[in-house]
Amino acid sequence: MNICLIPARGGSKRIPKKNIVDFFGKPLAAYTIEAAQKSGLFGEQIYLSSDSEEILALADAYKGVQKLRRPAEISGDNASLEDASLHLLGSLPDQSFDYLCMLMPNCPLRIAEDIRKSFELILNEQATCLMSVAEYRWLYPFWALQEQEVGLKPFFGEKYFVDSKLLPKEIYCPCGAIRWVSVKNFVKEKKYYGRNLKKYVIPFERAADIDTLDDLELAKKLYPITYGHE
Repeated sequence: MNICLIPARGGSKRIPKKNIVDFFGKPLAAYTIEAAQKSGLFGEQIYLSSDSEEILALADAYKGVQKLRRPAEISGDNASLEDASLHLLGSLPDQSFDYLCMLMPNCPLRIAEDIRKSFELILNEQATCLMSVAEYRWLYPFWALQEQEVGLKPFFGEKYFVDSKLLPKEIYCPCGAIRWVSVKNFVKEKKYYGRNLKKYVIPFERAADIDTLDDLELAKKLYPITYGHE
């Protein structure tokens, strides 16, 4: 049996009320709730976790989606996703789950197919944890520059300023669209980045991870690719 957690705090600062900001006529978090339901992997074991009544009210529109009020001590800026996950599991002591899937509500372009395929992957790999990643494409990390008093300097050193064909390959950028973890291992290790971590490569156009207003504008540009609207 699988369980799904959608962690949605109410105290976002860079985009006020980010998780319920309007995104093409729906609250942002609604896309994640709908993707979880359409995946068919969770039944009524989809939990919207929040310290905000306004956010929790979203669950009322979706049959089978459960509300989980998050206590103040794990709702601040320093609260971790692991805290929210352990709170969920601790709230359901009589349930036996095999895998926990965490879907961040600020990733509205991830679809049900991504959730299903990533689950198939963790099963086939017999892994204990998996996360969604995207290829860097034109933003190659080894060429990062840092501004210093004397001007821009290579952040990772000049050894990476070589022909791009000679740079390390298979480098990925993590995104919060999907994380799977074996419940047994998670309760023991209390972390998503455990040993035997596997990847699910999500297409760039569905990997938008919205934290800033610029991220939001990019997601709006990518929206028609995913949902087929002009």
